[in-house]
Amino acid sequence: MTPYEQLFENNRRWAEGVSRLALLLFLTGCAAQPALWGHAGYAQSSPVTARHFPGTASLGQQAVDVDFEAPTPQRAEELRQSGVQLPRVSPGMADPRAHRDFVELRVTAVGFGITAGGYLLYCEGLPLPVLVPESHVDLGLTSAEPLNAFIYPDRDTALAGMAANVPSSRHPRYAYYRGAGGALLVPTLFSPATTPRIAQTMLEVRTHLAQTAQRELKVLLLTLTGTRVLQGVFSRVVRVSAKPTLRPLAPKEARGGELPVPRQPVTRAAAPAAEPVSAPAAPAPAPASPAPSPGLVRALTGNNPTPPVAASPRLPQDVAVNPKVPDARKVNRPIGSSPSQNAQVRTDVQYLQDIGASNIRVNQQQITVRNSQRVGTNRPDLQFDYNGRRYHVEYDTPTSGRGPGHQSRITSNDPDADIILLIVP
Repeated sequence: MTPYEQLFENNRRWAEGVSRLALLLFLTGCAAQPALWGHAGYAQSSPVTARHFPGTASLGQQAVDVDFEAPTPQRAEELRQSGVQLPRVSPGMADPRAHRDFVELRVTAVGFGITAGGYLLYCEGLPLPVLVPESHVDLGLTSAEPLNAFIYPDRDTALAGMAANVPSSRHPRYAYYRGAGGALLVPTLFSPATTPRIAQTMLEVRTHLAQTAQRELKVLLLTLTGTRVLQGVFSRVVRVSAKPTLRPLAPKEARGGELPVPRQPVTRAAAPAAEPVSAPAAPAPAPASPAPSPGLVRALTGNNPTPPVAASPRLPQDVAVNPKVPDARKVNRPIGSSPSQNAQVRTDVQYLQDIGASNIRVNQQQITVRNSQRVGTNRPDLQFDYNGRRYHVEYDTPTSGRGPGHQSRITSNDPDADIILLIVP
């Protein structure tokens, strides 16, 4: 072979290698693209979802984390008839428990309902808690086997698949399906055998509810099998521990190290009490006045009943607001047309004044701690400073459902603030 022929052959091989590399990069991009489509249309009908992780690139290439989903035989046949041949993967790679949408990996807190007959699952990425009926829970089941690794589109389909398969062993069976409108991957039964962390937290929250008498907290819920909004009543919410072990919940002190103790009134004929009060207590209200909101009192002792939410992008009007802090207005102004809510706010304001809270504002635009700046055009019902923290309180009715939206906006404007959602009929 002459030198010219050798040079030509080298150039041809180089061009062929570049073409193959370009094809490989194109296919890699196609594999990652469906992550942008979301769960509603893609995750229920395809065996693979992919996610990019900025900052994890190696040697100039971006790392890709892939979730494999095993479709049901019916879905696989539909794809085959459409000309889509699914790749074969090992059973371990398609384990639903390793999927990032598996409920055990997304849950952050659990609540127990005393009148709605179910549990609340607060999950990362969902604006509202998910309702799990007690009929979907068996806290005594410690041994069970998955029917298969298939992910059914809904609970009814999963139960039908279980009924069509005769069990080969005496162990209880369960299946996986897409719940909460497709946002979560859940088993047909919550138990220590299927979701150990969630099951242990369910036991813990029931134990604490039985040991304490708490005022009911009404919230709006999502059903587990869809996106329809329901109303429920719940009294206790417990954080899910990082390890699958039960942990005792010790009473928490306030952030400043002291409990919110009201100041003792001083008169000309009597001096202040010499010994400090050792437990939080609300000032004695008038006979016809409501007591201070229990949720407010709990929050100021470091046990806020309202779980925090992640900050979302701020609204344009909040970003463009003038940071100059407006003058404070009278704290006895109403927050709405509800007489009971207005009366409750006045009682809570009196309680806050008695325990030494400052910078109290009612129905005014949102500001940060110590009057640092105005951060939004929204008007929290009640806001104040206590022990170096900024608190915002929203009073909601059992049916309005506006509290979570208000909490999200307040958090976006000031991620360091504490938000307390209260239900006042």
